Amino acid sequence: MQKRVIGILLICILAIFTTYVYAADEYSFGIEYEGTVIVGEPKETNVTLVGTNGTLHSNVRIKVDISGPSTPKLIAYDTNQTPHDIAQIGYWGPPEGFPVQGSFTNKTPVTATFDKAGKYTITLSLVDVTNSNSVIVTKQVEITVEDKAAVDNTISNTVQNTVQNTIQNTVQNELSNNIVNNTIDEIPQTGIGMFEYALCFIVTALAIVLGYIIIRNGKEK
Repeated sequence: MQKRVIGILLICILAIFTTYVYAADEYSFGIEYEGTVIVGEPKETNVTLVGTNGTLHSNVRIKVDISGPSTPKLIAYDTNQTPHDIAQIGYWGPPEGFPVQGSFTNKTPVTATFDKAGKYTITLSLVDVTNSNSVIVTKQVEITVEDKAAVDNTISNTVQNTVQNTIQNTVQNELSNNIVNNTIDEIPQTGIGMFEYALCFIVTALAIVLGYIIIRNGKEK
């Protein structure tokens, strides 16, 4: 009897695990945005729900749970262009839910605004409204929100370092090119060289010879 109970429990656990994994393969979430999330600055994002040969669920909603330093504003618009703060409501979709089935990609534009810096965890869950909000698939996304002053300081330091490195590299390249292109073939000389000494000796000798000739000619006269 005990073995039979254990066997039934194992089968139930396996069935639950298989159903969850299969559902996770059928449906998945994603959050898309670009750049850094900064305090007080609205960030345009897309929340995606993707189906891959998904089983029919006629009444589902997207449950939204947020943990972090504060509760941000997550503004989405319905088909009537009415804004809804998903973070405050906790769900996305009509109260009775909406159907999902097959293969599709649904993108919902959401404008997120955070009033405090820090790390946030956003949990998206596809739940079945008609089955006590049972979770079909869930996904957690971590977002780091930065202070504007810190981001500005980082950008300033990056620009400054880039400029300094560019100037330094340019100067080094110019110096290297000048050294290569203006190779010194001879060492500069200072003072009187051998040529100057030889020329001086020849001039002196010629002066002596010329003087001797002039004197000799004078005596002969």
